[in-house]
Order: sequence, then C-alpha cells, then structure tokens
Amino acid sequence: MANDAKDLLGNRLTADERELVDLYGRLKALCQRTDLPPVATANVKQAMVLLWNACNDLALLHEEPGCD
Repeated sequence: MANDAKDLLGNRLTADERELVDLYGRLKALCQRTDLPPVATANVKQAMVLLWNACNDLALLHEEPGCD
C-alpha cells in the first residue's frame, strides 16, 4: 500500500492503519482460495471479518467483507 494512502475522510493513513488494511487484504485473498482445509477457510473468514470491523470503524475502507 502506498504511503500516501488516505482514509475515507481524506486523512493520510498511519503506518499502523496501513498495516491493518494490508492484513485485511491478505486475509481476503486467503479466504478466496479453494485449496485450504474447510476448518482453515472458516477461521480465515472469521479473522477477515473481525479485521474488517476494525478497518470499517476507523473509516479505512468502505466495502462489505464479501466472504460467503
């Protein structure tokens, strides 16, 4: 993620906020894989939704978690 990334209010993201958004993106990509055991997929999806909650509450992103 670029150092000039901004939140939904137009504020520059801090290093910690960039890390949260990056982790969310990595979990989102991981939960879309089809080669993981079902228990791993379920737990990755849970972790992604919890991280989405933090990012959403901090106005870092605006999207639905999108994990069925």
